[in-house]
Amino acid sequence: MTTPIKVMSSLRRPLTMAAVVVIIAAAIAAASTRPAAAAGSQPVTTLPVSFQVQNTNTSGVLCPSDGATYAVRGHLTGPRAALRGSAPKAVELYLGGFDAGGEWTWRFTAVSGHNFSDQMAKQGHVSLTVDMLGYGASGHPDGFQACLGSEADVTHQIVQQLRRGIRAGPKTVKFSQVVLVGYDVGGTAAQIEAYSWKDIDGLITLEIADQGRTPYLLGLATQALRVCDQGGEPAQPGGRGGYMYFGPPDPEFRNTIFFNADTAVMRAVLDGPHRLRNRNPCGWVRSAISAFPTNTQRDSEITVPVMFMFANNSPIFTRDGEDHQRDNFTGTTDKTTVRIDNTGHFPMLERNASKLRDAISAWLTDHQIKE
Repeated sequence: MTTPIKVMSSLRRPLTMAAVVVIIAAAIAAASTRPAAAAGSQPVTTLPVSFQVQNTNTSGVLCPSDGATYAVRGHLTGPRAALRGSAPKAVELYLGGFDAGGEWTWRFTAVSGHNFSDQMAKQGHVSLTVDMLGYGASGHPDGFQACLGSEADVTHQIVQQLRRGIRAGPKTVKFSQVVLVGYDVGGTAAQIEAYSWKDIDGLITLEIADQGRTPYLLGLATQALRVCDQGGEPAQPGGRGGYMYFGPPDPEFRNTIFFNADTAVMRAVLDGPHRLRNRNPCGWVRSAISAFPTNTQRDSEITVPVMFMFANNSPIFTRDGEDHQRDNFTGTTDKTTVRIDNTGHFPMLERNASKLRDAISAWLTDHQIKE
């Protein structure tokens, strides 16, 4: 019998199973006490937002960008009282990854009950979900002129705008605390942002490590680079060029990248003319080659609390590489690792997504990230 969630604290010695059970119980209890009693009656608000950004790269990872101005569009989702009140506010900014840089990754409205940001709002949290630059309703640079370093720069610009105040619905909303949540190479960009500007209050990474790439992942990268070496593809029909799918063909994606997801979810992501799966800027995969070793060297500059999440049935990184990820972050003693069983590379959309939400909610509560 397996345990759905496994947690390792920042202590250097391994936890006993009894200690793990205590931590899990306390975490879930903390998450449930955070406006859970009021959550059922507390209205959830979703507000469209837009950020004007420059596709520049002043981060710690050198890679090309065009310097042009674009719009990044998305939504703020949270308890109505939290967004409308005047008290200091916290927000979690969610970043996606390869083939999933669109807002749909975290604001999944195609199948009822799978909207991550909506469910987090019911637990009392405010989420900012966006179409990252090069995806969905946001601006699309040439795919060779957008990279993980420029994505970190764009994310930094959004963080600063959140702190100064942004227009959301009928009012301006300002946030005193910002936590970055990065999935896949969105986690790589979040790390770059964290050590390049040191302007966030916490970092959560999902399904990303700076070492331990499996042969399967290296094979995907080789194929993606081959497409880019041939000039890439349009981001969308009639759109800018220099883009590629990173993941495998759809049938393999369904059976290997997903592991424990509802059929309706996989169908929405992969099937039909309105499929959600995105092509990615070629600059992302090219810049990952330098971003991984640079992060290994500079993760030690990150001093805020960090949570690492891994799915135990994902084919992307080795267990050893995942376990060593926390060792790169010597600048903070506040490190938490969460592992979720019976879950693949899309933990926010699979059947155990509630375990991920509870873990993030408990971590935010423990670290006094207050809405």
